[in-house]
Amino acid sequence: MEQRIAARVRQHRQAAGLTQSELANKIGAHTQQIYRYETGGGRIPATHLCEIARVLALPLEAFFDEQTDIGTEDELLLRDTRTVAMLLRSLSAERRSAIIDLLRAMAAE
Repeated sequence: MEQRIAARVRQHRQAAGLTQSELANKIGAHTQQIYRYETGGGRIPATHLCEIARVLALPLEAFFDEQTDIGTEDELLLRDTRTVAMLLRSLSAERRSAIIDLLRAMAAE
């Protein structure tokens, strides 16, 4: 199970377009810790796993659920979706709403 979680952390981090160093900075860890987590060289504390899920805009279950494996067809869309989610977090509610309205209008075309 720990190896599966480690593989999923790496998989989801890469899909989000983050380096190990970037993820480490965002959760307050060292890059070497992320490397150890992803290679199975160290257990991931629950607090770090929760922080990783938050940073990657994932539910905690994404590291345990068998159906969360990322297929190659969906990797780019998933990465882009997570990138947008991370960027939206830093915006005001008004700006988030404006961007969502823009995306809806573009999708309707």
